Amino acid sequence: RMKGTERREVGVRWGDTAECRVTLFAESFGRPHLLADLTEAMAGEGAEIVSATVEPPSQQRVRHTYTVQLPDAALLPGLMRAMRNVAGVYDVSRAQGPAG
Repeated sequence: RMKGTERREVGVRWGDTAECRVTLFAESFGRPHLLADLTEAMAGEGAEIVSATVEPPSQQRVRHTYTVQLPDAALLPGLMRAMRNVAGVYDVSRAQGPAG
């Protein structure tokens, strides 16, 4: 019916993607190059960092908050494991509720 009205066709595609946006908290000890190492580990797992906040150190401890976009929700456990494997990081947790 739309072709009969001379409207232009627009191609669309639905895929089986399971994209995932999630907010993660990382707790770490402060050290030089920690932020660079952490974001490099995250990028290595396919995470696109949408937003990041790093609180000033308090008693040599630093709290990081990242909202990331993953191409597939199945990559989340590997991302969290890679973040925990960064020297100085002692905890990584997922925020409850929808990501911002």
